Amino acid sequence: MRALVADDDRMTAEILSRTLRRWNFDVVTVADGAAAWEYLKAASAPTLAILDWMMPNLEGAEVCRRVRKELPLANLYLILLTALESRSDVVAGLDAGADDYVIKPFDAEELRARVQVGVRVLTLQAELRAARDEFERLASTDSLTGLCSRRLWFEQGAIEFDRSRRYGRPLGLLMADLDFFKRVNDTFGHETGDEVLRRFAQVLRDQCRRSDVPGRVGGEEFAVLLPETPIRAAQEVARRIVESCRRVTVPVPGAQVTFSCSIGVTEMTPADDAIEKSLQRADAALYQAKRSGRDRSATLPLDEPSKSLPVAAV
Repeated sequence: MRALVADDDRMTAEILSRTLRRWNFDVVTVADGAAAWEYLKAASAPTLAILDWMMPNLEGAEVCRRVRKELPLANLYLILLTALESRSDVVAGLDAGADDYVIKPFDAEELRARVQVGVRVLTLQAELRAARDEFERLASTDSLTGLCSRRLWFEQGAIEFDRSRRYGRPLGLLMADLDFFKRVNDTFGHETGDEVLRRFAQVLRDQCRRSDVPGRVGGEEFAVLLPETPIRAAQEVARRIVESCRRVTVPVPGAQVTFSCSIGVTEMTPADDAIEKSLQRADAALYQAKRSGRDRSATLPLDEPSKSLPVAAV
């Protein structure tokens, strides 16, 4: 863990630095508050700082105020080092944003105990952030396929839709569905069905660019955002996905499971007022692909009403 010591008294700064290094801290030492502030607002800032209250250029309490005002989410534990002992001074230091304080001349054991409190707090904060990040990852990722969840896909869809409208850039859209998927589950079981979904998700990843956004938006329904992609290029992506599916096999005892997909292809139009409008047209094109025999892609005229139709016996 990295620590910052800010004190204009060279002997005090040296003693603090040696003490913290003995406790396995990587220590940076500065002699005034302005330098401390520059270190603390850097991207690679130390997470623990011991700041003398009375320093040139910028007092320790003012450094604390700036940190809490301008870096409210920073993972920083601030300890004020001060010769001021009155209750009002201590309260003023804590009000300024310090997490703790140590009275000069400091006792090494008291300092150790207060630093350990800071380490525990910083560790818990790091664990909470990691848990939050994992929760957000799980909420935004489909757990079975690893693709975007429905929620994240629509969030990304709204962003790409707005960007395409603002800059007049094409946005292709695919709506894909696995053919007769219920038969796979009924015949070979849900574990095999899950593996088919995973294999199809891999096909999408293989055939899409890094800028494309494939997502699972339903049980066996998938959608793909294709930024900077006009309708003909989107049709080519759909063709590759359909052909790739034909070559995939899922081994089961005594057999090989194969599957196919149907895809509706469209492009955002000036008449679309939201990504959902484009998606409805892709869904109608998907229905057309199903009616035409499945295992293929279909595209409706862009000016055709984008009414979503029910698909029977998918």
